[in-house]
Amino acid sequence: MLDNEATSVQEEFFNSHIEKCMVCFAHYNVEKQIRQLLKTKMNKKSVPSALANEIRGKIVK
Repeated sequence: MLDNEATSVQEEFFNSHIEKCMVCFAHYNVEKQIRQLLKTKMNKKSVPSALANEIRGKIVK
């Protein structure tokens, strides 16, 4: 839902469920707020390809 990857059937099920389940509603809203905050605070910057490759190499190991 947060990534807009749900099908229309999944969206319908989710919306139906979240109207009745306060725990899921609360978790969803917290996650949504965190994502919105990150989008406003993070900047995309270019990184030298050598650095990116070095980091990828360390993660894969």
